[in-house]
Amino acid sequence: MMEWQLVIIVLAVLAGLYIANTFMYRPLRRLLSLAVCLVTGTVLITLLNWCLSFFNMHVAFNLFTVLVAGILHLPGLVMLVVLSRWFV
Repeated sequence: MMEWQLVIIVLAVLAGLYIANTFMYRPLRRLLSLAVCLVTGTVLITLLNWCLSFFNMHVAFNLFTVLVAGILHLPGLVMLVVLSRWFV
């Protein structure tokens, strides 16, 4: 009798882990993707500001600009430079 209870408990734990993995996989993957975009955007904005320092310009460094640069890459950097020249 004890063996069947152990088998049922192990199966219940495995089912619980499967359900938890199913619900947590997509949000964790999206958070990881967002973190990669944040790191990429930070590096790109830093390099862009270094290059623009020769022309006495800069792009603001905040969460929005970092996400734009991280998600859109080169087109996002061009857009940020154009917007910074247009509004400043």
